[in-house]
Amino acid sequence: MNFLHKFNKTRIIRSKIAWIVLIITMLSLLGSCGVHKKGNFADEYQSYGNMLVLGLVNDTDLTENGVVYLNAISDNLNVQFANLTDKDSEYILKLFLDYKEVQFHMNGDLVNSYIFQAEAGDSYVFRVNIDSTIELSNSHILTVAVLTAPQKHAKASDFMSNSYGVVLSYELAPKIGKREIIRSDTFDEPLAYLELNYQGLMLNSDFEGAENTIVQFPSKDYIAAPGDKIELAYRAGNYDNAEDILIVVLVDWQQQSINGADYIYIRNIPGYISYGTLEFTAPAEAGEYEVTAFVVDQPFELKDSDSFHTHDTAYRFTLTVQE
Repeated sequence: MNFLHKFNKTRIIRSKIAWIVLIITMLSLLGSCGVHKKGNFADEYQSYGNMLVLGLVNDTDLTENGVVYLNAISDNLNVQFANLTDKDSEYILKLFLDYKEVQFHMNGDLVNSYIFQAEAGDSYVFRVNIDSTIELSNSHILTVAVLTAPQKHAKASDFMSNSYGVVLSYELAPKIGKREIIRSDTFDEPLAYLELNYQGLMLNSDFEGAENTIVQFPSKDYIAAPGDKIELAYRAGNYDNAEDILIVVLVDWQQQSINGADYIYIRNIPGYISYGTLEFTAPAEAGEYEVTAFVVDQPFELKDSDSFHTHDTAYRFTLTVQE
């Protein structure tokens, strides 16, 4: 059986990544449309190592500490992405407005995702317009996810991984209005708070909820029938200086209704992992589907140098639906 031993991502690493993302984000203000490939975009940053870089800017202003100022929610946004790894790969772009999957206009089409190829060292800029009628009288959160190998399956891999892309949330702030995020959600209480030497998010089938120093990986291949109710255990949190966390689950790169809602919103207690269960419905058609998820700490805080950083992703696995 596979186990994860004392896995912990430090705040220092997260801050460094956010700082690098900030440099890239402020690097260029772009007026082109559609997809724009800019080969030298990544050249200056190869020395930062093997990583993916993500940025977001409007057409005219700098983005600083994750704050993007707009006149309207549908204004032009430029998603900047650099593949600073040594491998060519395929990626999928997803957008979430206030943690709900949102469609966007790109290249004249209305889509809920965009799949593209990125060679090692290349960088791209994607012009997008969010499809929403929300009035921008106060701030909203836009989560940008660029996830790796969307047409491959975890069950065919030799190892489990929670490193398959980059997920980052930005504050869309009104140029005329208040930098204020209106929160209507209340906490869902987890089943327990566990003392575990782990930070981030794990989904699996371990429902014991015991306090120990190891966390099990999920099965790489979860078998279900069409329309089955899928129940999983979650272990999430242990973030410093955060009172709340939010979990989003994707199946086949589509956001799922979990426990009857778009996401799980729970209290975070530093030093403890929140433990509970979540449920969603398996696809109606037989096939192989990737199950992924991400967790956001301080999800409704205004963005600044402390709250602007990448989000942790859960270990990816395959859901095989059989008749």
